[in-house]
Amino acid sequence: MIDWDEPIVLVEGVFDAIAAGENAIPILGSTLREQSRLFQAIAIHDTPVYMALDYDAEKKAEWIIKSLLKYDLEVFKIPIDEEDVGEMGEKEFKERLLSARQIKNEMYFFEQMLENI
Repeated sequence: MIDWDEPIVLVEGVFDAIAAGENAIPILGSTLREQSRLFQAIAIHDTPVYMALDYDAEKKAEWIIKSLLKYDLEVFKIPIDEEDVGEMGEKEFKERLLSARQIKNEMYFFEQMLENI
């Protein structure tokens, strides 16, 4: 049961969702298409989204963030190093959740461009 009035956390798998706690949604992979029911539900409910895909899915996370920002949704990026979300445990994940930074549409793409130079 998802509480659409509260922020959600998008993770890759079921074990990641367990570590992320309440209102975590496993996307069962690393893609989330705009045509999917989940994406549409997020957009309809205007739910803030915390992205917590594993380090190896960084490019796919960027694509999802870009898609969410097109709908003017609040998006936050949880810092995930080379450690898997499911392996870090609930306590460490909550600490990282507190240090998540909001992604602003106008700055995000500029920052990404600078990183790729």
